[in-house]
Amino acid sequence: MKNNFEISEKDLKRFNWGALLMGWIWGIFNRTWITLIQLPLSYIPKVGWIFGLICAVVFGFKGNYWAFKHKNFESPEDFHDYQRKFIYAGIVMLLLTFFASFITVKTTMLIAKGSSETALYIVQLATAAVLGGFCLILIYLMNVKKSIKTLLRTLVILLAISLSILPILGCIGKKALKLKNYDDAAIIYKTMAAFSVNPVNKNKYYNLTAACYIEKKDINNIIKYFEKAENADKASFGPEVDMLTDLYIIKGENKKVEDRGGKYKTCALNSDWACVIREVSPKIENPVNGMAVNGEIYASSELYLARAIAYKNIGKLNEAKQDFDKALKVSPPKQSNLINEAFKNSKTYYNDYYKQIKTALEIK
Repeated sequence: MKNNFEISEKDLKRFNWGALLMGWIWGIFNRTWITLIQLPLSYIPKVGWIFGLICAVVFGFKGNYWAFKHKNFESPEDFHDYQRKFIYAGIVMLLLTFFASFITVKTTMLIAKGSSETALYIVQLATAAVLGGFCLILIYLMNVKKSIKTLLRTLVILLAISLSILPILGCIGKKALKLKNYDDAAIIYKTMAAFSVNPVNKNKYYNLTAACYIEKKDINNIIKYFEKAENADKASFGPEVDMLTDLYIIKGENKKVEDRGGKYKTCALNSDWACVIREVSPKIENPVNGMAVNGEIYASSELYLARAIAYKNIGKLNEAKQDFDKALKVSPPKQSNLINEAFKNSKTYYNDYYKQIKTALEIK
């Protein structure tokens, strides 16, 4: 590839600030592939920044010569104008780097203060801004038609806006919750779920929507959005997993209760302790989603507790004690007191539990 015009030796030896600032990115646009060596060298632990800086300085000294040798230009003016573009782009890139560093420090301070959710929203907004800025720089450097550049810029701006919507809505939703505007918060979290492509986030936002309806004591919408949460991400174990079963029991939807493996709860409500033992024993003996303790997989504490209560109520105290101990073994420390109270009040535990839910939701 050869240009059909000459450039003075003085111009070829002039320092190329764009090549210094943009490094291997400058190299790609100027078809100087040797600059790609900067990438692996920059990631060498501890000393990578030194190699990266050395490469950048070398690119600065050799930039004009390499660019003229490897890329076609229409005229000397076109050559100089194009190299000047990289100086402007490099300055903007430097500002973006400083901005990203500032955000990193700021969010680290927020996390240390316990404001991890606020930090997450700031990171999401900053990521949208930095990615958008980086893409706009690349479009600015492209040698393509103006109409194509306009189209690409529009797409990048739309993408940046879409990435910014979730953190902005998250901040508004958090404020609405603080002000106890649960209707507004529910609308915001529903919108966030609709915009989310990540199933984990969808699950989270639908659960938050359901939480708003819990405050509104709206059982139908609680069930609706817990179901949406579960359908969004079946792999996660969120609050909807157990609470949906409980809400179905309250609404008398026994088929759904059985489908979810919660029949033992309805048996307990009817004081059919033999049925409780029959229902939970297979799950205890062959746990699928249990907890690993010292290499052994245990079922959930709720199942051990249910069987412990059943054994206690039919007078099998040794078996009850064994299951009670296992329930404590696989439960978080904060849950231990609840398990102790449940076992102590085994005669009325399930009735009291569902009575509390009905009272909380004002269900007659």
